[in-house]
Amino acid sequence: MRLELVRAVSPVKDSGSVAAFARAVSEVRPDLIHAHSSKAGAVARLARVVHPRVPVVYTPHGYASAGYFPGRVARHSYGLAERLLAPLADRVICVCEAELRIASEIGRAGRTRLVHNGVGTPDTTDVPVPDDVSDLAGEGPLLCVVSQLRPGKGIDTLLDAMPLVLDAMPTTRLLIVGDGIDRAALEDRARRIDHAVRFVGSMTSVAGVIQLADVFVAPSWAESFPYTVLEAMALGASIVATDVGGVGEAVLDGSTGLLVPPRDSSALAAAIVALLSDPHRAARLGAAARELVSRRFTVERMVAETASVYRELLERAPSRTARS
Repeated sequence: MRLELVRAVSPVKDSGSVAAFARAVSEVRPDLIHAHSSKAGAVARLARVVHPRVPVVYTPHGYASAGYFPGRVARHSYGLAERLLAPLADRVICVCEAELRIASEIGRAGRTRLVHNGVGTPDTTDVPVPDDVSDLAGEGPLLCVVSQLRPGKGIDTLLDAMPLVLDAMPTTRLLIVGDGIDRAALEDRARRIDHAVRFVGSMTSVAGVIQLADVFVAPSWAESFPYTVLEAMALGASIVATDVGGVGEAVLDGSTGLLVPPRDSSALAAAIVALLSDPHRAARLGAAARELVSRRFTVERMVAETASVYRELLERAPSRTARS
């Protein structure tokens, strides 16, 4: 069964999703429910009113109340909703220490568990790279960002940083991989430097592009613990990222990449130029990033730790017969 989950709050659609999910639980009779993201987490926890004996695990992947919103009202509303729903989750799995701190403040700390995101070993054999991207890399140093094009992802800050980068290194080119509601506005913002910026939309595989780039940039204004950064690290990319959420738990400033404050185009440009100007340092940081991911942020470790949380709940949950 597929549920229609819209990003924005929609009382009518969201109520229908809760009812549909409750029906699905009645039909499937799962031993445990694991909901990912704020919207799915809200639906699963509200449906628990109908199925109180089925354990519910919730992974926010970034609390909405800690995300980017243009005003305080939305953040406050999401924060209040999380506090009201907190008692309905048996466990909250947090993907980074930054998220764990928020979860411990919202609900009971005894219900929270830390399981960092993990990625697999990238397969770099026969990774396709479009010809126009390869041509772009031949024009000079190449920057790459992989992101949804929506508010809070910081692409506008990166575009504002590009003139400063170009002042120092005029042949630098920026490749923006991804799509979203802000694409047209961002393309318009980039018009004054459109010779140096290319939007390529979504790609089924980004490994080849990341490997081709001299620096991978993660300019978000708010994040939890993004997979894109871990995937770039696993590929040995030289990374400049904003110090938001749990990014600094993987991108160790000066050791596995460079960190800058969010929304600071001058600091972002300076960090990018620093790595482009020192390829040997950039390579050392990339190698250290790859080693850290292979040691601490593997998919095998993530799966094992998540399964441990499941076992913790299932060992004390009533049997399927008792729930029927």
